[in-house]
Amino acid sequence: MVNIDVPPLRDRKEDIPIMAVSFLREFAAENGKAIEGIHEKAYSRMCSYDWPGNIRELRNCMESAVVMCRKNLIAIDDLPPALQSGGDEDWVRVPLNTSLEEAEKIVIRAAINYHKGNKSKAAETLGIGRKTLHRKLGMNS
Repeated sequence: MVNIDVPPLRDRKEDIPIMAVSFLREFAAENGKAIEGIHEKAYSRMCSYDWPGNIRELRNCMESAVVMCRKNLIAIDDLPPALQSGGDEDWVRVPLNTSLEEAEKIVIRAAINYHKGNKSKAAETLGIGRKTLHRKLGMNS
């Protein structure tokens, strides 16, 4: 028996466009649609997604997008809801074994990064005051 270790799709982002186009061609032909490609913004959204279902999820995504597509390019609106809602820049992942205090810090730092270091905008996004933001970041730092 030979084991082949294939890393998850989230670790092979460079493979997403190649596979997506391959699936697009397959499903466009199957559905008799003249879809020329994938819009750059849709590609970007697909490449920023983690693909927990790996290649099977990408394949299903492209099949759905082809069916939904009404133009000659797959757009963000044609993608499944999980991909329409935003890329990784709109999400923060916190491991379940993280304390609430540390989870707050992770979210606050992500908001500050998202706003390119602007702590006032980060605090506003999080619905807290700037002083609260500073205090929470200062916890056990």
